[in-house]
Amino acid sequence: MDAKKFLISGILGGIVIWIISFIFDYLVVMAFPYNILELGGMRAIDDPLMLLFFLSPFVTAFAMSFVYPYLNLKGNFMQKGQKFGFLVWLVAGVPSAFIVYTSMTYPIGFTISSFIGSLLYMIGGAIAIAKFME
Repeated sequence: MDAKKFLISGILGGIVIWIISFIFDYLVVMAFPYNILELGGMRAIDDPLMLLFFLSPFVTAFAMSFVYPYLNLKGNFMQKGQKFGFLVWLVAGVPSAFIVYTSMTYPIGFTISSFIGSLLYMIGGAIAIAKFME
């Protein structure tokens, strides 16, 4: 594995995931208002560990950047990114959204964001990773 490609694609993928997540979450909250920091089980915003919560797009992107070179996907970077992002969404996003929906009384906006938002940002991050890994 090329360490430089891993580091740069992880950073770029994290930025893309963060941007897509931020925009989609903003739109969802406009339609279905809720405050994520007021949901049960969330740490207070002034808790130092909350800084790690905001790094989660980069944790996801680095994990995706680590796995991507081991796949043998066909097509151009857009097709590879879409396939890879959809696969990651099926493995990580769908089960996570399902668990939250079935076990917690979170607002519908949170569930929409968890299910659809994760599809969008997983595909977006995967496209960025596929583009840089070529």
